[in-house]
Parts: sequence; structure tokens; C-alpha cells
Amino acid sequence: MIVVVPDINVLVSKLYADKAAKSSTISQMVVLHLVSGSINGEPVQIAMSFKMLDTYREVLLRKEYPEALVEEEISALVDMMKFGPAGFDPHIVLGGSPDPALKDLEDGGVFATAYAAHAGILITDNLKDFAGQDAETYRTSHVQAPDGKTRELYCVIRARPDGRELVIVHPADFISWIDRKFKISPEAIRQAFAVIPQP
Repeated sequence: MIVVVPDINVLVSKLYADKAAKSSTISQMVVLHLVSGSINGEPVQIAMSFKMLDTYREVLLRKEYPEALVEEEISALVDMMKFGPAGFDPHIVLGGSPDPALKDLEDGGVFATAYAAHAGILITDNLKDFAGQDAETYRTSHVQAPDGKTRELYCVIRARPDGRELVIVHPADFISWIDRKFKISPEAIRQAFAVIPQP
């Protein structure tokens, strides 16, 4: 089973795309894969904490989404967790204390959630917020941004407190790897990509 934590920015981007009547955007495909029940044949379990759900709610209300729609979105996420292969409730992944190594408390809370849920993958567009001196970073791909500029992507591997490892991946790489049936694991990443030396 793969336990995946989707960062709030991925969910918000998906909702923006829905509202704009777009289809098959990266964020929409990420969520579609997460709710499908499996990734390349392996069962997938979404994990989020109440704090993350509260942050998601606050962001959507600030963007003036209707309250009924916001609550529907939150309820759908909770149901996805409850009916996943591990049957998570948000209360079992409260996340504990935010990671003090991160400057942003919200990001620290996302890490704490990933650690508490024993997640193997964290999907986020804010890769730089989750890198650091105690992480391995690997060059993965180049993508073209909406403004036409090219962006170099990378992924991050960090050790979890339980001795296992967490892969932090950009949504575009996540979708590309699933399409290629690339196993998203620390071992496969180390074999396939070049490490970025620490400064």
C-alpha cells in the first residue's frame, strides 16, 4: 500500500481547474489517480490531518468559494480517506508538532502529518519549502510554465522518524512517472536520476 499526502496547493489548483471548466490538468489528474484506489497496481491511501483540512477550508473561503461547496469538498476528502485501503480518519493523522527545521509552520504541519501517517509520498508544487540540509535532492525533468519559461524540477528524499523514507515529488513528475509505470520509491529515484550536491 502507498500512503500519499497531497499538499494543499495541489487541491486548490485542482479546484481552480474545475471552476474554469478545464479538464486533464496536472492537478486534476493527480487527484483522479489518488481517488482511483490504486497507483500502477498498488493500493493507494490518501492521508491528511484536520489541520490541513482546516487550512484548505480557509483558503477556499478566502477565495470566496461558496461555503456549501467548500464543505462538500472537505467531506469528500474525509470520505476518500475513510474508504481507502487503510481506512484513515483525519484524527489518526493529527500530525503532532510541526517540524521545527522548516521556516513555515504550515509546511512543518504537512511534514508532521506525512510522518504520523507513515506516508511514502508527498505531492507538492512547493518543492523548495521541503528541501534542506538533511535531504537528498535529485534532478528529474523540465516543464514549461504557462508563461512560457522552462522550470527544472527535482524531487526530495527525506528520512522519516521511523527510519523509512519520504519522497517529495512535484505533481508533473508524479503524473509522468505513473504514466511511465515508474516505481516511485527512493531506490528507483536514486538509480534513475542525478543527485544535486548540497551547497
